[in-house]
Parts: sequence; C-alpha cells; structure tokens
Amino acid sequence: MDFFSLPFTTDFSSIAFGVLAVLLVASVIVWVTLFMKIISLVRTKFLQAQALKLLESTNRVDELWLRFSKMPKNPLQEMFTLSNSEVKKFLEANPESDYGHRRELMDRLERMLEGRILLAEKNLNAGQALLATIGVTSPFIGLFGTVIGVINTFMSIAELNSVELSVISPGIAEALVATAAGLFAAIPATLGYNLFRATIRGMTETMDYFALQLLHYLQQQLLPKQ
Repeated sequence: MDFFSLPFTTDFSSIAFGVLAVLLVASVIVWVTLFMKIISLVRTKFLQAQALKLLESTNRVDELWLRFSKMPKNPLQEMFTLSNSEVKKFLEANPESDYGHRRELMDRLERMLEGRILLAEKNLNAGQALLATIGVTSPFIGLFGTVIGVINTFMSIAELNSVELSVISPGIAEALVATAAGLFAAIPATLGYNLFRATIRGMTETMDYFALQLLHYLQQQLLPKQ
C-alpha cells in the first residue's frame, strides 16, 4: 500500500502553523519573564548591599532602627525589622528577664530568620520553573514542527511526482523555521535560568551572612558577657 495515497484528513500546514504560534507565545513569555526578573533581582541585590553595609557600619540601635525603617522593602530590611520588633516586645514584657529566657529568645530569633530566608529564596525563584520548562520543551516542540515540515515535503513529492527545488523547498523551509523558532525560545530561557540561579544563590548566601551578623549584633545587646 502506498503511504502517501492514504486519504489523509489532517491539515499538516495548520499543525505547523499551530506549532509556530505556540513557540511565538513561549518566546514572548520568556522575554517578559527575563525583563521582569532582571529588574527585580537588580533592585533586590542593590538593596541587600545597602542593608548589609548599614548593619556593619552603624552601632547605635536607635540609628539602625530609624534607617532600616526608611529603607525600601527588601528581605534584609524585613529580617532586621521583625527581629528588632521581637526584641522590643520581649524587653517590654520581660524587663528583668534572666539569661536563660534571653537565650530562648535568641534561639527563637534564629529560627525566625531561617524561615524568612527560605521565604525570600522562594520569592526570588518565582518564574524559574517557567523558564526551565520552556527551555527544555521548546526544542522538542520545534522538532515536532520540523517533522511536520518534512512530512509535507514528502507528501508534495508524492503528489507531484517531482523532486524539483520548487516542490521540496516550501516543506524544508517550514521545517527549518520550526527548528529555529524552538531554539529562539529555548536559548534565552536556558541562559536566563542559569544566570538567575547563580545570582539567587549568591543573594541567598548574602542573606545567610546578614542573619549571622544580625544575630551577633542582637546577642551583644541581649547576652552581655558574664
């Protein structure tokens, strides 16, 4: 039985057009996500550097509280504000607290800061799964479009019984365009994912360091050397 003589009812050109439409949407999503994450990460990293410098260069409690309260919202600012609020509430409720109770407060603050770091890391990773998914699947979607283009080429050859360039070139071009569209979506998605992953890892390490410095600062306030 001749394969190409079968009564196909599927419009392969429509399928190829659908593949290109999906890849176009994926490309738009990738570039919008890249743009938004670049702005968000650059802003957060700049504010992190400011917060860390402020904590390391200022010793007065009232000045620290005032300057952090005026700082734009960011993970380190939230960590300092929450920790300082907890300390204030504790000292107001327990002005004559002993060493053991203050040690319990320090342990509670440490757990709270760990939780804030995990939450901040989760927020920083927003959109990463989308970039990874598009980066992995787009080449395969493009490959599917390539296969459709090749099928169209062989169907044209069978229908016209000719292998002239004018017969095979439309299908080959369709196949190559699908491949290119898949790569156009996958390459920036993969590059962006890896770049953001490294940046977020560095920002998480900065948050860990800030938490250690903050705990050391609070320990000096709450647990003077005996």
